[in-house]
Amino acid sequence: MGDLQKVIRYLRVRQVSLALTVFGCAAVFYIYGYKVLLILIWQNLTFYAIGHWTKSAAVLWIKAFLWIAMINSVKILFFYDQLNVLLDIDNDKLLEFSIIISWNVIKCTCFCLDRVNARGNAQNYKFVDLLGYSFYFPLLLFGPVIIYERFKECQKVRWPMESLNTLERLKTLVMRLIICFFWALVMEAGQHFFYINVIQLDLKLLQHVNLWALYGLGYMMGQFFYVKYVVFYGIGIAFGTFDGVLMPHKPICIGRVHLYSDMWKFFDRGLYEFLFKYIYTQLCTKTSSNTRKIFASSITFIFIYIWHGLYTFVMIWSALNWICIVMEGFVKNVFGTNTKLGALVGTHVFVLSVLSNFFFFAREEVGYIYIRRTYFESVFNYVVLYAVAYCFFRTGEFIKSVEGDRKYSLKKSY
Repeated sequence: MGDLQKVIRYLRVRQVSLALTVFGCAAVFYIYGYKVLLILIWQNLTFYAIGHWTKSAAVLWIKAFLWIAMINSVKILFFYDQLNVLLDIDNDKLLEFSIIISWNVIKCTCFCLDRVNARGNAQNYKFVDLLGYSFYFPLLLFGPVIIYERFKECQKVRWPMESLNTLERLKTLVMRLIICFFWALVMEAGQHFFYINVIQLDLKLLQHVNLWALYGLGYMMGQFFYVKYVVFYGIGIAFGTFDGVLMPHKPICIGRVHLYSDMWKFFDRGLYEFLFKYIYTQLCTKTSSNTRKIFASSITFIFIYIWHGLYTFVMIWSALNWICIVMEGFVKNVFGTNTKLGALVGTHVFVLSVLSNFFFFAREEVGYIYIRRTYFESVFNYVVLYAVAYCFFRTGEFIKSVEGDRKYSLKKSY
């Protein structure tokens, strides 16, 4: 993909988006067939047409929710039973297609909202630009999703005499891919020896295993989840940066996060930018009341729930994450700069935040086991867990204070 961008710029091709569209469509056609390709093009076309004719953000959001509703309905009613036969693809490719089309809802919504806000300045908001953005192959399946404001940087054509530092960029690309390959090997080796994915399905084992073994398993679930996205997002970030896309940072290690508001900001940074720019800040500002901010965050998490799928475990995970983030804000407002008291109270929120993720990592039955065994099995067990969690909390505070405010990193490339 990087070589394609290099050729485009060297030949001074003005239709960068067209070239990206052709390459992406050819790849989708080769891997998934013409039926999947036509559905994805139709998805882009309907979004663009609605945005072009109505120029209304509200109508675009209705369109986005209609697509999400249709995707969720198809998953529930036809997913593995009929749809793979209808589309002439196997179950693995069907799962990949469901991921791609869900990513595209965000991409199309983002592009069309930017086009509405651009008003008369719509030079970079043609239909072919939307297709180039949606079908950009390195980010098509594994992500990360990025807002169009970042992506359009790669559409700028440079003169052939301009120094592109191709060799340096190539070295960086190779090094990042080597790192991704290394972590992929670590993930495969870990799953081979630890059987994390199998153990988390054994409910009887989880109900009776030693409590600290249970928490160790939970920690490993989180770390494998993190490594998986380091690999998936790392590949897309590596190629995107090589192509001149203003990519976000890779996911932050979840083992060092003590505030789950930071988890949302710095794990999937591209998704956070979309949620923050197009939902949260449209409903409140920095000077808004706390009630208004809580309302805005609730709407944001409702979207997260609906977009991920109308499953019970997703609903519980989304609701608990929202509650914990609201509680974090309450602790911050009450205790302010008193970090010791804030940590003593905040650790309780931190424990619940961690437990909420087990609903997402596995399923609701596993999450219920962690909740029951943490809060209802023994007071002594919770006290010991709280002491360990407090150490994690204070360590996270220390690391964050050393690094300084990480907000600037959202605007920098990886």
